[in-house]
Amino acid sequence: MHLYIGVFLFPWAMLYGVTGFLFNHPTFFADSPAISFTQEDLAGTDLESLPDLPTQAQAVVTALNAAKQPPTPYRLGSGEIYYANRDVFVATAKVGPRSFFVTFDPAVSSGLIRESTPSGPVPEPAPFATAQAEGPRQRGMGNSGPAHEAPTGLQLSDSIVERLKKSLPIVMERKGIPDAEITLTTSPDIRLPIDVGGEFWTATFNPLTTAVTGVKGEKTSNLTLRTFLLRMHLTRGYPGEVNLKWGWAVGVDSIAIALCFWGVSGILMWWQIKSTRRAGLVVLAVSSILATLLTIGMHQMFAA
Repeated sequence: MHLYIGVFLFPWAMLYGVTGFLFNHPTFFADSPAISFTQEDLAGTDLESLPDLPTQAQAVVTALNAAKQPPTPYRLGSGEIYYANRDVFVATAKVGPRSFFVTFDPAVSSGLIRESTPSGPVPEPAPFATAQAEGPRQRGMGNSGPAHEAPTGLQLSDSIVERLKKSLPIVMERKGIPDAEITLTTSPDIRLPIDVGGEFWTATFNPLTTAVTGVKGEKTSNLTLRTFLLRMHLTRGYPGEVNLKWGWAVGVDSIAIALCFWGVSGILMWWQIKSTRRAGLVVLAVSSILATLLTIGMHQMFAA
């Protein structure tokens, strides 16, 4: 029974193994070529030498003092300063009729350019439409659509967002994509400690919206077990630096390769047992037909 269950699950093991690997490597088997850029490509731009996180945090505190003018000036507290919620800045670029998706990792000063121009002709606008059709989303690359407008926040003298807007067109031109119009859509938050009249607060600053929020004391998490497990399952891709997320990505690749190896080696082992070949072929045929029908059905559902 164990043998036949393994044979039946062979198509599913291969499917999960291959799709898991693609999920972890968004540039593999991509719809369009991906162009990477490194710190060398940033030479001579505003991104060549980025201010470190303590410098950015101090700029936030200085801007808060100028905007709020508290009786006792805010001070940068003692504690960790780090990027939160996400690792990379995300931008879209327009070059004539072409669209591009750009990511930038400030930890290692590198990124990726990927064309997101819709394939095929642009559909005719519906006569009954009440809004424009939504543009393509690069969910596999970590972006879930354009950023929402936010109220005016702090005005920093040296904004990493402005540096990106000025520098990314230069980087893209060096990669053979001139005259790009850049729109930042997503950015990581900067989390920093602030001393407010002797009380410790944890502030969160978003470089894109320039909004600042905060909680008294250490920021607590409302992460439930279900949310944690789902987010862990959806975490994919290798960050620019070796950290816990990088280790998790290695684990994802390992299980993807192991699933494929388990499936192929299991089929080879089954075939060596001659007495089980006929029944195993029937089980494998049924499983393959079911997997194929479900795959075709899912493709039709996604393409609808």
